[in-house]
Amino acid sequence: MKKRESRSKISLVVGIEPQNYRVAEPRLNKPVCFKKIEGGTEAGSMLVQDLEEIIISGTRLTYFTPNNIAILLSISNKSLAKAKNIFSEKLDPQKVNLALQNAGINKVDFLNKKSSEVCNYIESIQTSITFAYTALETFANLSIPEDYIYEVKVKTKGTKELYDKEAIERWVTLRDKLLYVLPDVYGCKKPDKQKSWSYFIKLEEYRHDIIHQKSINSTEFYKTYFRRDIFDVCNSAEKIIRFFYKQNAEKNRTNPLWPWMINSENYFPVTYSFDSQNFEVIGNLYEGYKRRK
Repeated sequence: MKKRESRSKISLVVGIEPQNYRVAEPRLNKPVCFKKIEGGTEAGSMLVQDLEEIIISGTRLTYFTPNNIAILLSISNKSLAKAKNIFSEKLDPQKVNLALQNAGINKVDFLNKKSSEVCNYIESIQTSITFAYTALETFANLSIPEDYIYEVKVKTKGTKELYDKEAIERWVTLRDKLLYVLPDVYGCKKPDKQKSWSYFIKLEEYRHDIIHQKSINSTEFYKTYFRRDIFDVCNSAEKIIRFFYKQNAEKNRTNPLWPWMINSENYFPVTYSFDSQNFEVIGNLYEGYKRRK
């Protein structure tokens, strides 16, 4: 089916009752649960999941819409898992010999081998850091309603500055979005009392070191990747998103931007404004459907 007011949007009814839905791919957008209320009683429901299409060399590919945040978190998590594996098998001094003087083979060969393993580890850690931070930034920006206004008092001038959604995305730091904007948007507590917040501060620092390198010859910051808390740093973005999710789930609220990766429960975006006049049935998966004009 497709929405009449949005002719370019095609969706598939993937179920009737939320409790019977099974997650096939956690990197996709959640279905939206439409509920019809008559006389204060639920008269019916359906789960509607958005579809997208693209033409590849003349062939039409149809797929469920991916979730931006989930894709970014997935890249970060896979890279983190790879980094953990490299460290455990190649760089953990409790399991393998790292001392050049104790190498039983040619010293140059040993040095080259370990250097290659270090590079593989750095690549994985940097990928995890970069995409974790980007996932959190994407989550923050997508969370801001189109009509939201952020007010900042300028003490030195005794004035106020007002930021709309576009200005917030562009000019407000991610740290301030998480501390001030999102708690206001979601009506919840600030995340700075959470243990993951101190790791986020490091994540932000490490990410900026990667993106804004002052000197290409400076590699000192790579050594931070061998600190004991590096894996917690990489995990901090997902934990902060979970922090906001948990507070909203407790209020029985959720929305389409929340990825399945943040929760295993069948929490769906729910709307009670179902109106059949807003939808047009254009076909089904087995017999096909009318193409959009």
